[in-house]
Amino acid sequence: MPWTIGADVVVRSFGGKRGTVVDVGHDGRYRVRVDAATMWCREDQLADPPAPSRTAARRARTSRDANRQHGEEPASATTSTARVDLHGLSVDEAMARVMAEIDRALQQGASRLEVIHGKGSGRIKAALHRLLTSLPVVASFQLDEGNPGVTWVHF
Repeated sequence: MPWTIGADVVVRSFGGKRGTVVDVGHDGRYRVRVDAATMWCREDQLADPPAPSRTAARRARTSRDANRQHGEEPASATTSTARVDLHGLSVDEAMARVMAEIDRALQQGASRLEVIHGKGSGRIKAALHRLLTSLPVVASFQLDEGNPGVTWVHF
């Protein structure tokens, strides 16, 4: 079964962990991101993730219904925002955290991610912008107009 970029998969050869397809090679291989790791896999090493259980679906439905009873509207995927603060992290730690947060944001249906990197020396901001340029799931990114210590990432 061929997968497309952004598809959720299970990597059988990596302990059955869930990942996201980030690139499709011409040789029938797929580059998959699992947590902070990225690897090339053959098609036979990948599988569809299991469908959510009835209990998880019921829990989500109950939560949505409770929010509506209290006058809260569910956040739509086009307006939801995730946030990650990178203060106090090394460049490598910060990039790993950003990758994990991008995965989490996409899984939760967020349309953007607020990355708080601070002004400092600019090493984390530069590494972040290099990383974001290389990710096909990132539609665009830009510095916050009012705070150059924040980058907004749009999916």
